[in-house]
Amino acid sequence: MSNISVQDPANFSKRFLDEYCKNGLGSGFSKRDVDVLVFFLLLKDKRYKLPEGIFKACRELKLSETKVRQLYQDAQLRYMQYDEEEAKKRFIAVVESGAIEKKGEKLTFTIREPLLRQYFEEWVAKENGFTDTSFNKNLVTLSVETFYRVLDYIANPDLPIDKIKRQLDEEGYVESDKSRNTNSREGLLRLFLEEFAKSAGREAGALSINAVGRVLRLIIFG
Repeated sequence: MSNISVQDPANFSKRFLDEYCKNGLGSGFSKRDVDVLVFFLLLKDKRYKLPEGIFKACRELKLSETKVRQLYQDAQLRYMQYDEEEAKKRFIAVVESGAIEKKGEKLTFTIREPLLRQYFEEWVAKENGFTDTSFNKNLVTLSVETFYRVLDYIANPDLPIDKIKRQLDEEGYVESDKSRNTNSREGLLRLFLEEFAKSAGREAGALSINAVGRVLRLIIFG
């Protein structure tokens, strides 16, 4: 017998019937469609908070991690879509959580949210870049240079460079290379990328990951 309960049974039932009867009772709904709908409603009811609560969902629903992730992806695509601006905010949150790692000239981001991962890979594709998710779908690996092109794509094109300089100063950045060109957008973005990579690599003297997140937020949203 299932021990799953919901906080708001009336709302859960109403939303289920609204969707299930939208085109006539069960019209166009396969078993998979019903599973996705029920899973979405469990998320809306806050029974599960994904992606961090995925293992609780696995235990209670008696499903493998892979199947729960697939349900989550389908639920997001069908019922929980958000726009690119929201995707940028969620990407900044990934950075601020410290879910990045640098090895050599590669950056690896841990992106557990399927829809956000799609947006990120779309940004890379628009810049003719390549990502590697062969080891684990949640781990998205790309070159530092490819990430520069992504950063250039998602950055606010109208942001004055002086504003970026001020933010870096406020975060405690100290310029060590006086010959560096910091009077152009490209120069400043590449400067920030260096600090980003140092923080991801946990190098001594790097800005904190929270400071990197604040500068990234400024660069993207102004």
